Amino acid sequence: MKKLYLFSALIALGVAFSGCHSLKLMVDNDYSYDTDFTKYKTYNFLNCEIDTSFVCTEIQDAIRRQMKARGYKVTDKEPGLLVSYSIIRDRVDYKGYFQPALDRWVNHFDEDDTYKTQNFHFGGGMILVSLLDAESSRLIWRGYASGVFNKNVNKPINYYRNVVRNIFDQYPLFAAGEKPRKIEDF
Repeated sequence: MKKLYLFSALIALGVAFSGCHSLKLMVDNDYSYDTDFTKYKTYNFLNCEIDTSFVCTEIQDAIRRQMKARGYKVTDKEPGLLVSYSIIRDRVDYKGYFQPALDRWVNHFDEDDTYKTQNFHFGGGMILVSLLDAESSRLIWRGYASGVFNKNVNKPINYYRNVVRNIFDQYPLFAAGEKPRKIEDF
């Protein structure tokens, strides 16, 4: 009887594990070494690209949730950050960087760090989320997920919200004055 329970548990685990693989995305981020990420408290969105589908709205709502979870406040008056995102449905060639994890770099700043480029060739489209310093309009962080629009990927309910969550998992920082805590989806 124990063997039957163990076998059933292994099958259930295998089914659950294979279900997790329906979302095969490459997720990464790049950031500016010249940025003091600890000073930002507020943000606002740049205008969204024109998209007649629900995708634009769903992505923007998901970004709002992730920014709120990190303690950032949305404001029209002098935001510290501007948030932009792009939806690219085709194949993409992208230049990224080998960098230490963002939170490690922020907490253990090393002036000798240099940008080491890497080239990517993404199929299945991608979503890019960019944070810009509002005062200088300089790009300070960009997170991205590729394979988002792959026709072979099963797109469950809240698919784009999960993609944005995966992107923001690469941005483990909190708004100025906020205490680090486990980020829970709002």
